[in-house]
Amino acid sequence: MPINGRIAYRGRHDLGAHEYHLVVYAWIISDDNRIILSKRQKGKSFSGLWECTGGCAKAGEDSKSAVLREVSEELGITLDPVSGELYRRYKRRYPVGAKAICDVWIFRQNIDISLIVPQKEEVSEVRTVSAEELLSMHKNGAFKKRYLYVEDMLEKFCGVT
Repeated sequence: MPINGRIAYRGRHDLGAHEYHLVVYAWIISDDNRIILSKRQKGKSFSGLWECTGGCAKAGEDSKSAVLREVSEELGITLDPVSGELYRRYKRRYPVGAKAICDVWIFRQNIDISLIVPQKEEVSEVRTVSAEELLSMHKNGAFKKRYLYVEDMLEKFCGVT
């Protein structure tokens, strides 16, 4: 149930002054600091660019439920809820006028990438990268957006400085 009892439909940007969509991001990091990335499908906005898995919460979902659902839908895998840590929360205003509270989750879990079944409407490719590769890709514009926290995240969770 929404906190204020109002449901805001995706794509609608008529939120009140203190209303926000909840957006979740999942960074999945293995014990050897390999990070799962997905490439956006052709025809989607930012097609061909890389991202971590994420999306908008649905009505009635809390942040953790939303991030677990998004990973299940887009990658076809089930994450262990206990392996997740809410790393960061921030507010964001999108160019189209939408406002979001963004929750960034870190999951420390070993995933066999051969078991990933990408959602064909959303994901064209999945791969793992080292923390150093992720940092290089991020600096070189391979991602759909700049994740302003990525350097801090990699230092905290992967020991990369």
